[in-house]
Amino acid sequence: MVQTRNSDNNNSDPIATQLAAIAAKLEAIETMKEDIAALKEGERPRGSRNTEGESSWRGRQPHKPYNKIDFPIFSSGDPRGWLLKAEKYFRYYQIPDEEKVEIASMHLEGDALDLYSWLSNGQFIFWEELVQAFTKNFGPAEFQNPDEFLCSIKQTGSVQEYRQEFAKRSSRVSNWPDHCLLGVFLNGLKDELKADVRIHKPRTVYSAMSLALEFESKLTTHRPGKSASWTPNSKPSQPDSKPTETFSLLPSTATAQKPTEGRLSDAEKQAGTYAGNAFDVGINMAPDIVVKTGLSNFLRLLMRGKEQRR
Repeated sequence: MVQTRNSDNNNSDPIATQLAAIAAKLEAIETMKEDIAALKEGERPRGSRNTEGESSWRGRQPHKPYNKIDFPIFSSGDPRGWLLKAEKYFRYYQIPDEEKVEIASMHLEGDALDLYSWLSNGQFIFWEELVQAFTKNFGPAEFQNPDEFLCSIKQTGSVQEYRQEFAKRSSRVSNWPDHCLLGVFLNGLKDELKADVRIHKPRTVYSAMSLALEFESKLTTHRPGKSASWTPNSKPSQPDSKPTETFSLLPSTATAQKPTEGRLSDAEKQAGTYAGNAFDVGINMAPDIVVKTGLSNFLRLLMRGKEQRR
């Protein structure tokens, strides 16, 4: 009886052992399933949890045409245009700072490529360093000190020309506050415009430019010495003056008559009498006789009157 019980215990132990092993394997399988599910969840693309919402959102986005932008090539000369296009290229394609110089170096030729090779020999250079080197070596003289170049601006032509020059110079400086730019612009205006613009106290450069254009237009319109416009009904102005009386020693052609040779008219005889009297008393009576007879007749009558008196 004892032997039978011992044999039953020996037979039951292997079964229990197998069941325990199976349970452990099942538990391990469940654990692996959870791990696999977690890995799949982590590898899913961003936004894949809401596939339907994402597709509907993308459908509402406006269509943006794709434009390919080519990086400009630079060899020498004024680098301002090339630098501006390069900056736009970097912003459009979101190029990181550490890759800008590498991309730009593949589009350099001639003197620019030689300068880059010399600067980057055995060392890494940043984009700002390359820009500074190009502006100093290839840029115009005012690039050496753009701040001083901006402060020396003066208006010599129209306000429109002054605006363009100011915009060109101010684009080369950096970290200038707005009130400093406004002061430089006002200081460079002509004296005939500066006081009128300042009295309105503009707060921005743009408002100062607008005021300068308005006052320049007024000065051009009301400038002294400008000829008035002619209209069909306009008449030439007549001088308001009274006729002046003229005194002439020469006889009038309408009234004076040539005396007859050898004979004296009654008027000449009377004038001769007056002339004789004038010779005696002086020349006080002469003007009236001269007016009536003329200078030559008066002298002739004066001599005859003198002879008659003798």
